[in-house]
Amino acid sequence: MQRMGAAFLLLVLAAGICLAGTWDFNPDKYALKHKHSYEADVEGEGYVMVYQKVDTNNLSLDEYMHGSGTINEADLLTSEQKSTHIGTYWYFSDTKGWKEQPTGANSVVSFTRQNDMAYSQEGFSYGTGWYSSHPVVYNSLIKDRTVARSYQEAAMMMHQLEYARGFTGDISVDMNCTGPTEKAAGKGLITMKIEDDVTEGTVHVGELLSNTLYSTRKNMKQQGWKNPLIEVDANYVGSFRIKKTMSLEISKYNPPSAADWLPCCSGGFLDVPGYDKFYGDKAGIFDCTCRETALKGYAPAWNATRAQFPTDEYRLKA
Repeated sequence: MQRMGAAFLLLVLAAGICLAGTWDFNPDKYALKHKHSYEADVEGEGYVMVYQKVDTNNLSLDEYMHGSGTINEADLLTSEQKSTHIGTYWYFSDTKGWKEQPTGANSVVSFTRQNDMAYSQEGFSYGTGWYSSHPVVYNSLIKDRTVARSYQEAAMMMHQLEYARGFTGDISVDMNCTGPTEKAAGKGLITMKIEDDVTEGTVHVGELLSNTLYSTRKNMKQQGWKNPLIEVDANYVGSFRIKKTMSLEISKYNPPSAADWLPCCSGGFLDVPGYDKFYGDKAGIFDCTCRETALKGYAPAWNATRAQFPTDEYRLKA
């Protein structure tokens, strides 16, 4: 048996524009808060077919397997839509002024599986009629396919095994889509770790990060698949031992906040932008002493710790 070991590590840090908020790119999947967990531990002989699919507003995981023979398999699948777009915050744009921005919806997906399968032809007698004396024969080579997609980041990773007579393998997938807020940047993370021992089969491992078309209208949700930023296409036919680790991380920066024009409402002179400090040496302009001096002359005393409206005592007399 031909054996081959491969180690592959890819880590990309990219600074992307903020696609959070109303940008739910997973087709027809919206931000509905939920938490999901699935565990399985299966051992036996016969025919097996399993299909699993979980979605959030921006993440998706598909897992499919089938085959006849003996199987010993355990997996754990969890997903959570942690938040939705209910909250908003304001930020200042140099070209459009103050704008309201929805907070990003946050979600995570995690999948881990251990699998040991050996192909053989299996027959099964159904019921008490014709098929009780004429067993149905299952003659299915082993197939296993896992696809992880992060739609907001326009990224995907894939592992596919087909036509195998024997397969022992581990796989783990982690995805995180966290949108930026007023105070913190967001992130997109997708990782896939694979360890396969394949007997007489085919294996495909792929990774793709598209080149987003910034020139198109964002609400059309178009991505540049023609010339991707990252493309990995690895294929093996025969009997192999394969180890691979793929990791992709994208930073999503939050919009910058505008400085308050009135220093008394923020942090004083030190918080004033440099281009507004031309008269910083003039007492009473940036240090708020003019206000404090004026309040000291009020009779009766004026409470400056809370907002007040003038009463008749302070009104200008005609």
